Amino acid sequence: MKKNQQNDQLVLDGTEESEMLTRLTERVERAIQLIGQLRRERDDLQARVTGFESSMKDSEQAASRLGDLETENEQFKTERSEIRSRIEKVLTTLEQLETAEAE
Repeated sequence: MKKNQQNDQLVLDGTEESEMLTRLTERVERAIQLIGQLRRERDDLQARVTGFESSMKDSEQAASRLGDLETENEQFKTERSEIRSRIEKVLTTLEQLETAEAE
C-alpha cells in the first residue's frame, strides 16, 4: 500500500486490492448466510408462538368448560340433597301414619 503525496489518498497495488475484495466478499457472504439463518429462526419462533397461543386458547376454553361443569355439579349436589330431605320427610310422615293406624 502506498500513499499518494499529491492528494493524501492511499493507493493499493493489485494484490492488496484483490485480497481486500476477497475478504469483503467473504464477509458479505457470511452476513447473507447469517441473515438467512436469523430469518429462518424468526419464522420458526413465530410458528411456535402461534402454536403456543392456540394451545393457550384451547386451555382457556377447557378451563372455562371445567368451571361450568363444576358449577353444574354443585347445583346437582344441592338438588340431590334437597330431594333426599323431601323423601326423608315423606317417609317420616308415612311411618307416622302407619304407626297411628296401627294404634
